Amino acid sequence: MRTNAQTKLTNTATGAVIILSDSLYPEGEHDWSAIVSNTKYALDGTMIVEQSERKAGRPYTMQAPDGHGVLSRATVNALKSERDKLGATFWLDYLADGAVKRVKVIFDTTAEAIEAKPVKNTTSPELTDYYNVTLRFLEIPSN
Repeated sequence: MRTNAQTKLTNTATGAVIILSDSLYPEGEHDWSAIVSNTKYALDGTMIVEQSERKAGRPYTMQAPDGHGVLSRATVNALKSERDKLGATFWLDYLADGAVKRVKVIFDTTAEAIEAKPVKNTTSPELTDYYNVTLRFLEIPSN
């Protein structure tokens, strides 16, 4: 497991930092477009296209191949605690293109924001047990 202080989640209000695995990476990072289009037809059949720029809302699904983006149960518990803070915003720092990228996010609670599956099933989990995780965020304006 590759873990260091480069991939992390920081609460913007409290400064609390949760260190994540550097193997976590935004799945489908090229699937989202900053430009959104809407089409409709005029009465004469002419197509009308309206375009605008999205200001926020890009989804970030942080995932890694099984066994590579594992986090401890203690880290998963800390993430769940931060997720459950109403109105909390975060800086998400992650490695991409040879640099650390930073985006302002909230947990995407419209679906399952945190998926955590134990690497090894046990009847009595320990805080040091490892979990394969998927984290879902939504980008928000950074101003």
